[in-house]
Formats: sequence, C-alpha cells, structure tokens
Amino acid sequence: MGRSNNSFSSWVGSPHTIGGQHPDPETKLFTAVLSQAVHDAFSNHVGKLDKEAARNFLISNNKNLQTICEMAGRNSGYVCEKIRKKILRENGWNVDVSVDGHRKTYRGTDKGRKRGPKFKNNILTPP
Repeated sequence: MGRSNNSFSSWVGSPHTIGGQHPDPETKLFTAVLSQAVHDAFSNHVGKLDKEAARNFLISNNKNLQTICEMAGRNSGYVCEKIRKKILRENGWNVDVSVDGHRKTYRGTDKGRKRGPKFKNNILTPP
C-alpha cells in the first residue's frame, strides 16, 4: 500500500528531523493526533459539539496543545495562528488586511512605501 497524504502536514510542513533521519514513532503518533484534531475541526461529517471542541483546542494554545505540538515537532503558535485564520476566512473575514485598515507594506520597505516605478519619490517642485 502507498502512503496517504496527511492534510495536516501540508498545513505546517514536515516535522523536524535531525540529520535527515525519519521521525520516530512517537512523533508520528502526535502528528496523527494533531491531524485528527484538524480533521475534526473542519470536517462536515463531525458533530457540531465535537467540531467546536476541536477548534477550541486548536486555537487555545494551552499547555496540552503545546506539549502535543512539541512532541510532533511543530510550533504551537504557528498551528494556532493557521487554524485561527482558516476559521476566520470560513466566516467571511479578510485576515490579510491589518486591523487599523492600512494596506500591508511590502517586505523590505522600512517606510511602508509601495514599490514600483510609478510610486518612486518624485518630488514636484515649481519651476
């Protein structure tokens, strides 16, 4: 049988490996626990209470989630943020716009300028 693609791994990448070694069974187990929680949080055939419990667990970043993420080789803060954004997008929120309403700045611009030749600092001075 072939390997199945773990949908959780596509969200947060592969677990950390040391020296190119494959993850140990415990890492695989805790990755499966996280994967099941994500599945329960976004699946249509899971009951409403179970879905809410899974979502609350994944965005809580409590000690249990932190331990599970650590054992799975994942960053719990990153997992919480990804899940939170997915839930907000499902509810119609645009999470790519900052809270204060300003446009996001491009990377590498310290002054928040827009890039491109159209937006260069052309100072118009009277003749």
